[in-house]
Amino acid sequence: MQYHDVLRVCARRGLRALTSGLVLWAACGASAPAQEDTASAEASTTPAPYASFQYATLTGTTNTISVTLVPVVNSAGKTTLENVTLQFGFNSAGNLILSSLQAAPAPPPITTGFKAGKYCGPSNLGNGTMAILVAGPGETSGGATEWTLSATGSGGATYPESASWYVGALTSNPLYARIKAAGITSTAYSYGIGGSEYATSTGDWSLNSLLGLSQVNNTVTIFSYTDNAGKDHSQPVDQVTYTACN
Repeated sequence: MQYHDVLRVCARRGLRALTSGLVLWAACGASAPAQEDTASAEASTTPAPYASFQYATLTGTTNTISVTLVPVVNSAGKTTLENVTLQFGFNSAGNLILSSLQAAPAPPPITTGFKAGKYCGPSNLGNGTMAILVAGPGETSGGATEWTLSATGSGGATYPESASWYVGALTSNPLYARIKAAGITSTAYSYGIGGSEYATSTGDWSLNSLLGLSQVNNTVTIFSYTDNAGKDHSQPVDQVTYTACN
């Protein structure tokens, strides 16, 4: 069942309560008939059109729900982002009803700062064989985008060997609690986690290290905020720079 079908069900049933000005989406879904739940489940596992509200950001004010950056997959499998506004009112019996629904293409998510491709490490580290492959962007909750890297063609010398990080507002980062606990406040970098199974000269690139990344022109610099004892710090304990290569 598509999102506009869900909304029509909600409207027919007449939602009767607002919690702090916000209608809980799950409450409506729970009241739908069993066959509608089944249709919704099937939609999420087939290439038929569907909207992934679980990855969107939902806010509410009086009589209004705003849903931003909803991933919508069309019948061809192409994903676009939409912003949806739901306006509620009351019928003659005083029951809450859906007055209007507006959906419009969302502005592109923040992806500035990184470029997918292959990057080679410094010639003086790892016998000059360090290399990573950067991939992205992917979508995540809160409007952030996710990027990843993996070691490629480097004979096990690369660090970090793998990593994933998020581009967007610092508070929208899924790792924000850890970032805040470490005392990191800089918004100059995008933060994520990663590391290597292999020993490095400093030992500060263990798996699940807290990382900060930035790209300037054709170079990507990666900072580790986690020491070899697994403790996070407010300032980097080590860094490495990769340059775009073929």
